[in-house]
Amino acid sequence: MRLIEMQVDRIVGPTHHFGGLGVGNVASARHAGEVSNPAAAALEGLDKMRLVASLGAEQWILPPQERPDYELLDSLGFAGRDTGSLVDALDQAPRILSAAMSCSAMWTANAATVCPAIDSLPGRLSITIANLNASLHRVIEAQATEADLRSLFGTVATVRTAVAGGSAMRDEGAANQMRLGGPDNQSGIHVFVYGDGQPHPHKHWPRQTLAASQAVVRNLRLDPSRVFFLKQHPRAIDAGAFHNDVVAASHHNLLLFHESAYQDSGQLDRIAEAYREAFDRELVRVQVSENQLPLANAITTYLFNSQIVSPADPSAGPVLICPAQVQTDLRAGRLVASWRDERRLFSEVHFVELGQSMSGGGGPACLRLRIPVTKDQLDRLPKRARWSAALDGQLREVIETHYPSRLTLADLASDDVVRKAQQTQRRLREILTTG
Repeated sequence: MRLIEMQVDRIVGPTHHFGGLGVGNVASARHAGEVSNPAAAALEGLDKMRLVASLGAEQWILPPQERPDYELLDSLGFAGRDTGSLVDALDQAPRILSAAMSCSAMWTANAATVCPAIDSLPGRLSITIANLNASLHRVIEAQATEADLRSLFGTVATVRTAVAGGSAMRDEGAANQMRLGGPDNQSGIHVFVYGDGQPHPHKHWPRQTLAASQAVVRNLRLDPSRVFFLKQHPRAIDAGAFHNDVVAASHHNLLLFHESAYQDSGQLDRIAEAYREAFDRELVRVQVSENQLPLANAITTYLFNSQIVSPADPSAGPVLICPAQVQTDLRAGRLVASWRDERRLFSEVHFVELGQSMSGGGGPACLRLRIPVTKDQLDRLPKRARWSAALDGQLREVIETHYPSRLTLADLASDDVVRKAQQTQRRLREILTTG
């Protein structure tokens, strides 16, 4: 029996803007304050979902989270739950207004950490919601994410609340976790990546802690003998690799990583040995050197944040979906071509335009949460959120008709903008939750 990797994306919301709030996120800081295009952002995301679905992969869709987050504003002294409170926040604390309007939940790779039933000791698909405690604008996501994933997976999975403990338990979800295994329903090996502890980065706060990773492992009830912890190299964090998936990617028996990704590269040998013992075959390790692709280029192109998808045909190799920036970078483009044509790591490579997401600091893999399920589990899920041409058309019509094509932070205190955003969010949620 084969595992089916669902790809779960969330529609970018109508208040998408460039607030520059991402901790250690170079792209987020670089584009802070620029004029955004929410309509383009949402349509770019839908275009990627349509491509994934065309490959025969299971593509599922979540609605935008509700914004403004008036609970956040109330708790920080901007009471009223009306545009008056938004105007006050804009005047007195614009970063709080930006956080309350943030659409960062679109990066669903940070929504949770997932393990299939075969990996969890209770034998049930397990999902632990990420607390995202490192960032004000993201910590507000956890409760709504939990509700959405319970609604979608509650009949087949155990969905656990995010681990508590404040900043000491900073958890950013699947962006810092890699499952090595195969398409067959066989217990895999899990690698958790963290950034705290000696040696510390000098410029940026690590967004995942070892203690949080260990807590997630306990919550998921993983076999400790099949779990490894890797420390991010502080050089990578300081360069802008705020998550592991900015400098590494994995798929079944393949591990791609930059040479500056990890502090202890020897740990990779132990992971490869464990993989060999578990699966009686070699883990394909592809290390990219600084000469092949400088760390700075890896981060600006988001090469390692490319999305790897298994096509419908089990005999075909995996497909790589890269940001358009990879194609325009000479060295990154050369690497991808060699992976496809010489090493035969991928059967196809596609380049997608995700300018709005990339400017906020997220590539194709940031926009999806992988959930490995069996066919029986998949058949038991409510189909209202499964991609179809008809659903795609409905969503596009709402976005093209009601999303703004130009938005600044100041616009987010406008009564007209907020009212339209709330109406549009409700309509999208209605489509995706009630059919």
